[in-house]
Amino acid sequence: MEAPHFPTPFPGRTDIMESSNARNRTADNDPNATKPAGTNENGKSGRRTANEKAPPPSESRPAADSAAAARPLAPASIPGGDDGSTVLQDVFLDERNDVLAVIHELEDQLDRQQEVRDALERDLSDKSEKLQTTTQRNQELEWQIVSLQTRCESLEQLRKDVSVLEDELTDAANRAQRTAEQLSRSEQERHRVSQELRNNNKQLEELWATKKERDGLRADVKTLAARVEELERGARDNADEKTGLQVRLQDAQQELDVLRAERQDLLNNLKSAEESNRELTRTQEALEDKMETLRTERKNILAQLAQHERDNARLIEQRQFYESEVTSLRTVNRNIEAALAGVKKAFAEVRVSLAETSARARRRSLDGWPRLGGTLRGIGGETTAIESAPDSGMGENTADALAGSAAETD
Repeated sequence: MEAPHFPTPFPGRTDIMESSNARNRTADNDPNATKPAGTNENGKSGRRTANEKAPPPSESRPAADSAAAARPLAPASIPGGDDGSTVLQDVFLDERNDVLAVIHELEDQLDRQQEVRDALERDLSDKSEKLQTTTQRNQELEWQIVSLQTRCESLEQLRKDVSVLEDELTDAANRAQRTAEQLSRSEQERHRVSQELRNNNKQLEELWATKKERDGLRADVKTLAARVEELERGARDNADEKTGLQVRLQDAQQELDVLRAERQDLLNNLKSAEESNRELTRTQEALEDKMETLRTERKNILAQLAQHERDNARLIEQRQFYESEVTSLRTVNRNIEAALAGVKKAFAEVRVSLAETSARARRRSLDGWPRLGGTLRGIGGETTAIESAPDSGMGENTADALAGSAAETD
């Protein structure tokens, strides 16, 4: 982040001291020479540009002290004290306005820096909350992955159980097939026995001699009938067992299809969860990189804020120094105004005394002319009047010269 640019603090802050030193040097060399306010001894303006560096307060204090020590003598050596004080007041007002403008600008810059710092802190808080939410979401996804793995293991176990059931169902089907074959053979044997019984009955009917054999055959038939009934019951039981096994096989097949579909869904969910986890991992890495960048920017901003605080402290010190300088200049200005008032009062008294002297001289000259003309007559009187006339003219010229000097002083 680029550091904000600050203008050079207090451009031309030594204008007052340089102008005071220039006026003092001018007053020492030529009391009648005057220079414009705010110019140095080379005729250049004392105001510094933005690229020039102002000296620190510690370097400018001796010059300010010497200027303050030399200021009370300036009104007595500069003609036209009112114009000088007005120029000084204008310079003071300009410098004070410049100082206040720079101070306001620095305060505005500090406010903007504070707003930027608050915005960055809010952004850092939001990023921290997002990182915490992402971490919590990662934990939830990890728990989901663990649960999915557990369910996959249970599905694998269920698949093994279904395989065992399929094997058992295959064995039951084989047993049912063997039972059906036995039942078919029993049916064939029963038909054969029935045919034999019919033949035997015919033979018994034909041969009474074979009655005993017939009775034995009947016993055999009963035995065979009991066996046939037993085989039929076994066949019916096998058929029922086959039907039950087929129903169980269909149920197991349906459950297997459902489990396979659920397994496929779980595998798809697992893949999507893994992709989401990878995406969240990349997002987390990006957020960590951004957090590292923000930490670096925060360190830079803190360093800039520390620099700004040091600059602010230095500017506050300069402001206090200039306020003290302004206070001292105001005191000097008041002293100058008091001295000017005293000088004006003295000039007024001189004008009054000159006016009184001129009036007395005129009265004396007016009183002296008739008295001299009346007492001296003839050639001697003319000579006396001619000799006294230059004296009265000299007095009038002296009074007029004093009055003219007083008017020029005013």
